[in-house]
Amino acid sequence: MQHNSDVLFSVDGAMATITLNRPARHNALTTGMLDDIERYVASVERNPEVRALKFVSTSPRFFCSGADINEWGDIDAQQMGTRFIRDGNRVFRRIAELDKPTIAVLAGSALGGGFELALACDFRYASVDARIGFPEAAVGAIPGWMGCARLAELVGATRTRELILLGEPVAASTAAQWGIVNEALASDELAARVDAVCATLQKRSRASLSVGKRLLRMMESGQHDYAHELAASVCKASPDAAEGVAAFRAKRHATFD
Repeated sequence: MQHNSDVLFSVDGAMATITLNRPARHNALTTGMLDDIERYVASVERNPEVRALKFVSTSPRFFCSGADINEWGDIDAQQMGTRFIRDGNRVFRRIAELDKPTIAVLAGSALGGGFELALACDFRYASVDARIGFPEAAVGAIPGWMGCARLAELVGATRTRELILLGEPVAASTAAQWGIVNEALASDELAARVDAVCATLQKRSRASLSVGKRLLRMMESGQHDYAHELAASVCKASPDAAEGVAAFRAKRHATFD
């Protein structure tokens, strides 16, 4: 395990984990933490054995409370846009564009920048005790790390306006009903559900996971027809496709290297 006091990183077989470890500050994100997260995501990108990445927290109450107001509160408007926001957007974009599935495990509340971190992931599983939302309007701010755009793509304008303009977080069960999280589960069921998802992902074709994520990004840009043609061709050229066809014909489970 590689770590500093605020962010931990580990790899167990095909599963990588980034752990937010600043419970005294409810995992409020600093630029130093963002730098560490980016470095660990880059490590996952370079490791061909890793099939998926999950984000977890050591705090019993918070996945992440957002960007550390003590860090951004006193900087000027120029630095806010060109440094703090730009750095966060770069890191979260790297998470969103990782060619491996990502999972945010919301055992505690995800607010502000913490919610934006979760939105940059492919899957979000939450404890029913968690609250999720953007409270920035209460402190004269706005979600700056692409949270408005990612949330609107996920649930549409109506719910996005409700969360951003009212600034009132919602219960995880409500977030699940709205399609913001995949599931809201009892606290003692959350870990087992995430483990089952991770186990499934580790059995899947590396080529399918990688190309599938790139296909989804191309679809978001509007290149639907061309994207599907290219993705299908790339997958068909991979050894995984040959193994999948052979396994189907032999009536056995496919085994992907």
